[in-house]
Amino acid sequence: MPDRFNDLLAEHGWIMYKMMDFTVAKTAVQKAESGDINGAEQELINYYNVETIRRQLRVLGPLKAFRPRMDLTNKALLDYEEERYHACVPVVLALTDGLVNDLHEDHKGLSAESTELEAWDSIAAHTQGLGRLVKILRKGRYKTTTEKISLPYRNGILHGTDLGYDNRIVAAKTWATLFAVGEWATKVERGEANSPTEKPKETFRDLLTKIQENEQTKKEIEEWKPREQKSTNAESFTSDSPEHVLKEFLLCWSRKNYGGMTKILPSKTFVAKEAPARIREYYADKLLKSFEFVSIVDVALANTTIDVRLQVDEYGRINEKQHTFILINEDDKGNPIGRTKADSRWVSYTWRVY
Repeated sequence: MPDRFNDLLAEHGWIMYKMMDFTVAKTAVQKAESGDINGAEQELINYYNVETIRRQLRVLGPLKAFRPRMDLTNKALLDYEEERYHACVPVVLALTDGLVNDLHEDHKGLSAESTELEAWDSIAAHTQGLGRLVKILRKGRYKTTTEKISLPYRNGILHGTDLGYDNRIVAAKTWATLFAVGEWATKVERGEANSPTEKPKETFRDLLTKIQENEQTKKEIEEWKPREQKSTNAESFTSDSPEHVLKEFLLCWSRKNYGGMTKILPSKTFVAKEAPARIREYYADKLLKSFEFVSIVDVALANTTIDVRLQVDEYGRINEKQHTFILINEDDKGNPIGRTKADSRWVSYTWRVY
């Protein structure tokens, strides 16, 4: 599907990446293969609504290289929501450029001819994905034109020669480019850009143990059922539940206990000693005044999704927000694990409240 998608739509400024909804991508491919390129593009434009963008930004949020860019990104998203594409597009292009600059080994942005964005086992980061898209972005656009364009020419837009970029299709493609680059950035920051070294050969005992563990996990998944009744009354939460862990996080937030807030962070997110400072950096201007649990949904064996209504004091103004916290039960290596397993803990990758 990624190959079919890129073959049909890369020249139009779209490439497939991991976070893209598979059903949307499949529908776009079917329309493009039938000759309806405009219909395929409209399908993708409609997909990039504010909620989709906000959800995918949450995935990029834990990236160390992306965190300083989050504030401007949220402002660009507000411009996108208000249809101020003239303001949104250059900002998102610049932020994408900076993300590449920070993580690429040559410390060069998208415009550099030597910049290649490739990573092992990536849907987006290879020559037929980002490699093709970047050629469009860095295309020389030297003559000033006011004609409407439909491709996010990075050089023409940021250098002020392509003046007809103020439209939703360019804006949507710009966001899609950020998320495709984000897949590469995630691989690089995690040290996963290159193929892994060959592992030592497993002994028969190792193999037998792994088979037994897999069978046990399979049995747990097959037998698992969500809890029948889950009260949203915070006073009734049991200490081993994901909602209790989230409640403690929120209480620590309300008390500015940034060290206590780190307990909900995934082990892959920050170095432990840096975590309190990172939490403080993000939440220094946000003080939780009150919270109310709205819904608690057990999604899978190691996954519970919780919606919370929040009253947050930001710069002296009280704002009401509703945020979705996705709680994952992980082992000490950051792998999802059954909620009853010992030495596991509930963490959240959606701990940032925007």
